[in-house]
Amino acid sequence: MIDGYFHITKRGSTIGREVKAGVVTFLTMSYILIVNPQILGVAGLPVEAVAAATALTAALSSLLCGLLANMPVGVSPGMGVNAYFVFSQVLGHGVSINKALACCLTAAGVVVLLALGHALTVVLAIVPNSIKLAVVVGMGLLLSFIGLHTSGIVVPDARTMVAMGDPFALEPMLAIGGLALIAALHYRNVRGSIIIGVLVTAIGYYVATASWPTQFLALPRLQLFRPDFSELFTREHVNAGAWSSVLAYTLVIVFDIAGAVFGLGNLAGLLEGGHVPGAAFVYLSAAAGTAVGALTGTTPLIVAAESAVGIKEGGRTGLTALTVSGCFAASMFLSPFLKAIPQVATAPVLVLVGAMMMGECTHIDWSSMLSAVPAFLTIVIQPFTFSIANGIYAGLAMSLLLFLLTGQFLEVLPGLRHRKWVVGGSQGAPGDAGAADLEARLLLPAGSPRYHDGGRGGSVRSGSSSGMGTPRAGTPRAGTPRQGRGRQHGSAGAGGIPIGGSSTPRGGSGQLTPREVAASLVSSLGSLHGPGTSYERTSFDMYLNTRGSGGKRRPRSGSSTRPGSSGNHSLHGSEGFPEPH
Repeated sequence: MIDGYFHITKRGSTIGREVKAGVVTFLTMSYILIVNPQILGVAGLPVEAVAAATALTAALSSLLCGLLANMPVGVSPGMGVNAYFVFSQVLGHGVSINKALACCLTAAGVVVLLALGHALTVVLAIVPNSIKLAVVVGMGLLLSFIGLHTSGIVVPDARTMVAMGDPFALEPMLAIGGLALIAALHYRNVRGSIIIGVLVTAIGYYVATASWPTQFLALPRLQLFRPDFSELFTREHVNAGAWSSVLAYTLVIVFDIAGAVFGLGNLAGLLEGGHVPGAAFVYLSAAAGTAVGALTGTTPLIVAAESAVGIKEGGRTGLTALTVSGCFAASMFLSPFLKAIPQVATAPVLVLVGAMMMGECTHIDWSSMLSAVPAFLTIVIQPFTFSIANGIYAGLAMSLLLFLLTGQFLEVLPGLRHRKWVVGGSQGAPGDAGAADLEARLLLPAGSPRYHDGGRGGSVRSGSSSGMGTPRAGTPRAGTPRQGRGRQHGSAGAGGIPIGGSSTPRGGSGQLTPREVAASLVSSLGSLHGPGTSYERTSFDMYLNTRGSGGKRRPRSGSSTRPGSSGNHSLHGSEGFPEPH
């Protein structure tokens, strides 16, 4: 029964291997039980309650992810969004905890609507890959700065704003030693290296200060909160800043899950036609945990990059996720012990996570101003202003300015006026193209690699819906200029948005509805990025020891080179991002 439900044998695994992979995944990501309550405790949330909420939400989301999506991943509160909650919303702008939690709950609802409405593809297509990757890097720098400040290595200075603390004081020395220990254990593939480093650092602190924890186990102390929606849905008090936070949470959830699901799915060999089966349920599982977390005192949940360790151990099905869920459920009784862990013991983790997130920099095309400048602003604005939202908006604004000032928009707008259009869908019937298409009516222009006329009224070649933007043999990629033509917009899958089936051309008029124009514009923006790889989170590479230990680096799917290495630099695009099913 278990084998049949999770397709364990079909995916080449065993029940024992799946359980082992789940335990290893939990040990690797269990540090979140210590770090998340400590970060949120700075905002005034009760540490024991947050510890219980962290375990509860991670258990719930991982359970749903295993049962519904059948993916071998763990889900837990995201690092970065918890720092944004504390240092930008609550401490930075004086937002009450209940109002900040209302933003988290609203973001969960938005993600559910996007997933059920098949609109995640649109969001991922519009935002350039460089911005998505830069958001991760910026969050890493923000977390590292918090860790260095918490440990006393970086201190405030009236003249230079920040300065070096006393590295020979107790807490800086413990933090430096803890970071070195975790990195060394990690280098040697020691399972649970992070939690071991945290515990050793904590013991060193207890010995030096002669203060030991007196209680280790207790019943979970969950606390229910009442999110305050007054600045979100009350007409008299609607606050643009509150909706800005909702948008920031939503984008981080979508970007992070999209990249992680595709990357981890590819690592586990679960891709089918360029997609990860059940990806939509991962979004819904994370949204469910986020909603419960908003009611119990924790921040939005994402797919844990540490899941790569379990996949490395052989995890291939949702049974791995169920094992992770069970471990988190059992850990709800550890709240007193987790509360006793000193902040100096968790500071090295923040720095290490920041180092791992920096790995996404290697996939940003720094040779083109169109991607480098927006990405750089996205990265540096986050730690400099203690706000993920500010970084996202700065990068998007600069992308738009460059899109206009460099004349990139001229390559999109003329195509809307001078194309012969066809509608996705068998025999031109509406809705036959499938939910993966934009509003089930994505447009494909004449002249694209999958369009053939030949004087017979035209047809669309039934192609792969992988969304990888991979052309057939001898067919130019999307964005590759043809002789005598400009760039062929919307071709080769319209920037990673799958187009399948066959269809007939529109009846002669060539007139487009507003929705069709919008769909075409989105797909054209998606194709402007030119040849490249899929949007794939690879922060978990360090968990696989593909760097650092001299191992061969895991190649990104769909390409053996860095994005943009072909020299065709563009501003927008998201080839091959995972389409939820």
